Amino acid sequence: MGTALFLISVFQLSMIESIAFQTKARTLDHLGREQIADCPTAISELWKNSFDAYARSVYLDIFDGAEPVAAVVDDGHGMNRREFVDKWLVVGTESKAVDGPTDIEDRNGLDFRPKQGQKGIGRLSCANLGPLLLFVSKRRDEDFVVALLDWRLFENPFLNLADVRIPVADFSGKSELFKLLGRLFEQLMENVWGGGDDAGRTQRIGA
Repeated sequence: MGTALFLISVFQLSMIESIAFQTKARTLDHLGREQIADCPTAISELWKNSFDAYARSVYLDIFDGAEPVAAVVDDGHGMNRREFVDKWLVVGTESKAVDGPTDIEDRNGLDFRPKQGQKGIGRLSCANLGPLLLFVSKRRDEDFVVALLDWRLFENPFLNLADVRIPVADFSGKSELFKLLGRLFEQLMENVWGGGDDAGRTQRIGA
């Protein structure tokens, strides 16, 4: 009887638990803003993305008012909501590494282009241009997708990466965008004052 009890105790002490890495929100800040030397480099990364989207034209417009605004606009094939969620919002996505040649219908009538963007750093380089990002994209014959990000959220050392929720919506007409902005902002601000059913997330936000 004593031997049996001893064996059970040893088994309990030897249990192995599988534990995954946890990623802090600051990871995006390290990979993006801190890896980009300056604004020209950040813009260059965004232009590479436009090139990869088979854009014929890409523009940088700077509105130098009380609150300066920079707008990068291209006429590439764009993204729909599914692509934005499954690729743009996925850190370390494999799309650059394993995707085959861009479909002919997405090439805008242009010859094949070797991909220029690397490691998805272009999207993260936006943080070097300003704290707020309004992302708008559209595929031909599909709805627009819009998202609102505040890169300063990723400087919070208490938040996990999954704690930061990005408000995303789709719309069909350009005029609808202005009606969505207020709601996008309110939902974005839940990252500051908490919200939802995740008590752990709310506690970390208030830390």
